Amino acid sequence: MVLNKAGLRCLKPSLFKQTKSNLINNIISSTPSRLSTFSKNNNIKQIFNNNINNNYILQSSSKLNEIISLNNNKYKRFYSNENKTNSNEQTKQEEEKINNDNNNNNNNNNSNEETEQSIGNKKVGKWLLFSCGLVGAMIVIGGITRLTESGLSIVDWKPVVGAIPPITQEEWEAEFEKYKQFPEYKRLNMGMTLSEFKEIFFWEYSHRLLGRVIGVAFFFPFMWYLKKGYINRSLAKKLSIVFLMGGAQGALGWYMVKSGLDEKLIQDRGSDIPRVSQYRLAAHLGSAFVIYTALLWFGLGLVRPSALSPAMISKLKSAMSTLRQQKSSFTIEKMKKYSHQVSGLIFLTAMSGAFVAGLDAGLVYNTFPKMGHQWIPDDIINPKIKPAYKNMFEHDVTVQFQHRVLATITYGSILALSAFAYRGRLALSPRARLATNCLLAVGTAQVALGITTLLTFVPVSLGAAHQTGSLTLLSVATWLLHELKKLPK
Repeated sequence: MVLNKAGLRCLKPSLFKQTKSNLINNIISSTPSRLSTFSKNNNIKQIFNNNINNNYILQSSSKLNEIISLNNNKYKRFYSNENKTNSNEQTKQEEEKINNDNNNNNNNNNSNEETEQSIGNKKVGKWLLFSCGLVGAMIVIGGITRLTESGLSIVDWKPVVGAIPPITQEEWEAEFEKYKQFPEYKRLNMGMTLSEFKEIFFWEYSHRLLGRVIGVAFFFPFMWYLKKGYINRSLAKKLSIVFLMGGAQGALGWYMVKSGLDEKLIQDRGSDIPRVSQYRLAAHLGSAFVIYTALLWFGLGLVRPSALSPAMISKLKSAMSTLRQQKSSFTIEKMKKYSHQVSGLIFLTAMSGAFVAGLDAGLVYNTFPKMGHQWIPDDIINPKIKPAYKNMFEHDVTVQFQHRVLATITYGSILALSAFAYRGRLALSPRARLATNCLLAVGTAQVALGITTLLTFVPVSLGAAHQTGSLTLLSVATWLLHELKKLPK
């Protein structure tokens, strides 16, 4: 085995020690043969061999130790660098692992925050829809209050104390005596008994009490959800406006009632029948419809967010592309535009109905489709009402006529919208198609209900159902607008 100095340096210490031992043995074994050529004398040879062997071995051993020492130092430096490299790699791996863990934690935190926010949105949305339902119930009870002529049974307004009704016999008699001092009792209900008074008192009291309940049911959850962070700043501003409108609605309601208690105001209207101002009634009902629609819109936006699945969006875009290739006139923009117009007509027709209720215009010309024997009655304009345009708001015949016309136009618009939607049905989401079909169904039912109510001289049950139908129709139109908002352009 022959190893030079460079070869020895490449060995690990464990192998190098073994090589050293082998090398020394080789040197010892080879030295006598190498010296035999230099001397023939065995004694000299032996002595010389002994001396030379020792010196040569010592020199070789010393040289070998030097090589081993040098090799060990280089080996240590090599493996030290290798260990440093491995250490750096391990450090990088640990840092990457920590970063990955942090990213995972951040993703989990974001996911948890999104989940918590989603749960919060659901809670707020359900609360808003519940509040919307309460407002709807109040509108229905308000309609019954008007139809039963109960709205003037409570002759004062006590926002706090008024929540407690009369309990004892003396309290009931005192309340009845106050009612007797006003025009409705004197002109319409002379001779009414206390039990009959309790019946009309019940509806007006229920209407007012529900208004107070809505205020409480809205304010405290609103403050709670706001504190929890479930309501963002933008929505908080909008809901604050809705709450203020609700408070103003109570004051507006009393302002309306007061118009039926004031003898002078009744005489100024040129009527012998004590009733509230149709203008104030329309304002009161219109404000309630706006509050109801706003709560419904905000609630739907939180309970059913405006996002379709990517697959559905791709499908709708493909269908829209096919319609364009077929040169169809249907577009999502037009569908939204027509739906807004129909919604506006529904609201306008409902406000026209408020004037019909305020003037008892449903009790004239109880025939359909003609008014009596004419399409346009001769007395559609009352010459005593100046200027003439006020007939649209103050003359019962004109008010009923325009309500018929508006209802017909609105229903025709619903039919046209349904036909237009059917043409582009493949580009509408399933919920949008369902909302369109429901709009057609409820619109048809509302028209039939209105005609029946007119022909039967406005019984309380049908009159209340007709007003509820108008609210339902507006609700479905709002739902349709919400579903159309999700569709891709």
